[in-house]
Amino acid sequence: MKKRFKKFIKNHWLFVLFLVSYSTALFYKVIAHPTPFYDWDESLYIQTGLEMFKRRFFLFPLWQGKIWFDKPPLVPFLYALVTKVFFFIAPEISTRLFTIVIALIILTFVYAIYNRIIKNSFLTTLITLLTAVVPIFLQRAQVVNLDSFLLLGWLGYLLFMDNFWWGLFFLFVAVFSKSLIGFYPVSIFTGYYFYLYFKKEIGFKKLKSVLVKIFVQSSILLSWFILMYLKFGQIFWKMQIVESHFRRVTASIEFHFGEHLFYINLVRDQLGIFFYLSLLGVLIISVQYLQGKLSAKNIFYGLYLLPWFIFLNATKTKIFWYLFATIPQFAFLTFYPLVFLKNKKVLFTLLTAMLMIIVLYQTILKQKLFTTFYSQYDSYYDLAITTKKNCDSLTLLIDKKTRGDFATLDRMGLLITTTKWWGNHPAIVYYSGKPTDFIFDKQEFINKMPNLTKDSCLAASDEDLNFSRQSLKLLGKFGQIRLLKKI
Repeated sequence: MKKRFKKFIKNHWLFVLFLVSYSTALFYKVIAHPTPFYDWDESLYIQTGLEMFKRRFFLFPLWQGKIWFDKPPLVPFLYALVTKVFFFIAPEISTRLFTIVIALIILTFVYAIYNRIIKNSFLTTLITLLTAVVPIFLQRAQVVNLDSFLLLGWLGYLLFMDNFWWGLFFLFVAVFSKSLIGFYPVSIFTGYYFYLYFKKEIGFKKLKSVLVKIFVQSSILLSWFILMYLKFGQIFWKMQIVESHFRRVTASIEFHFGEHLFYINLVRDQLGIFFYLSLLGVLIISVQYLQGKLSAKNIFYGLYLLPWFIFLNATKTKIFWYLFATIPQFAFLTFYPLVFLKNKKVLFTLLTAMLMIIVLYQTILKQKLFTTFYSQYDSYYDLAITTKKNCDSLTLLIDKKTRGDFATLDRMGLLITTTKWWGNHPAIVYYSGKPTDFIFDKQEFINKMPNLTKDSCLAASDEDLNFSRQSLKLLGKFGQIRLLKKI
């Protein structure tokens, strides 16, 4: 074991050095400068996971006692588990450290996958480095999210598919983090082995054994969806399948609009000048394959994530973090042309080192790695903390502009069942720890006031507080929002 470890370090020392440096930098940043959970996804996943434990219900995440059928339970469960196991560490630190660990495993998988093709530690480390420092990857590596687990599952399945149980484990991670999208490797592997069969590179016996393995793995995981449909019926089908999958493909639901070239423009912005090198990489790989210089296996490994990017461009709903899973793909394509220089060791080493310096310069200085944070203490955080200390519950009237935006989306048929569950600041629920009712209609808000019990609170913007405040005590003003308590 000791000899194998020494051999690994000797052969992959640059990657190990990078991984240690990268993890040290992110660990330090998260520990030294803790910030509140990001207002949307972070607070939402932590809150839903904690409610699962509180109510001893683990089939789905829960939001203020309601079943959130949109998402499988794995990721909220894991994050909540981290907060409970490491109860002596602030959740804003422990959960983000956990996310960084997941990111480090992803980067290790990226290195392992592309090193199988390129077989050069320096070049594969450069590919992994670019993956790690692209802004979207950096952001996802430091915040509570689902996407890291999805990519972990996809890459893990690619690496360990030959082992039934490890393959099943990573497919489980992908599916139970992001639902049916997690089955992406199944479709890719199925297509790949059919291709090998029709090209007569494998026989029917091999094809059958692979398809049976994939079928059994998929059936085990699909059984959960069948059981949930049998237990919960149409509401499960509507929220988990129709709204969370098909509607995102066919409509720009909620506020996720974007032009047709949204993802192409986004990856160009994320990679900068490296984007154009990635196009060159696509061209070179295509030519090499047509010339018979690349095997189908190398093409499969090298372009494993490309179909996902192509699919994204066909969807109507545009969300920037969907691009996250394609970042390793573009990093690989960016530096693939350097394989032609592998045998010219001096030139290859100098060019690789220069590119590493450029990437690090852009990350540390231009992107301001150590001073860029994804959340901050704001007036809504202060509102939530004051509510926690003084109120039994909170009724919050959404601001006028947001109410108008939601009304427009409603008229266009672009809302889903859970759209209004979160209000426009779901972190209030987590940080207040009190039942919170988000109201999207002013008259409804006024009608609720007489029914408020003693010590319950309400909040609204100044422009909406043009009514009698009798029996209400002002607790504070937070930006444009006033917090009032029933006395």
